[in-house]
Amino acid sequence: MPVKKMGFEGKIYYGPAGTQAPTEIGNSRDITESFDYSEGPTTVRGTTGVAPLETGRVVSRKYGLDWQMTEKSDDTTLQALKAAAVAGIPVSIRTKSHATGKGYDGDMNIKFKKGMPLNGEQTLDFSGTPNDEKRHPPLAES
Repeated sequence: MPVKKMGFEGKIYYGPAGTQAPTEIGNSRDITESFDYSEGPTTVRGTTGVAPLETGRVVSRKYGLDWQMTEKSDDTTLQALKAAAVAGIPVSIRTKSHATGKGYDGDMNIKFKKGMPLNGEQTLDFSGTPNDEKRHPPLAES
């Protein structure tokens, strides 16, 4: 197995909230995972008589997921994702950096934007954020 991983080797899965997502989303293009955080200020005045250096500590971690799909009327997974997003119902999402790789495995709140360019196919840009109503979302570095 090659050491360097290509983007097409990444995988994304969908399923009902509260379970590990079993259905691979084959009708997907670019998948982007975002790892971020919020921080609380820890800056103090100090005794040097100069403006202090702003400092902070991480107080929460943030994870986000974005992926694109093409509009296909016979894609039942796409139709289920669209319905969940419109209804505001969380779904189970799992990612893997490659076939045996690590990734996110938890429930997400999802939403989408639909693109209808004049010179191209219709696309849906999905985004998701963790939801902990039915299970705590563990996060494994990809």
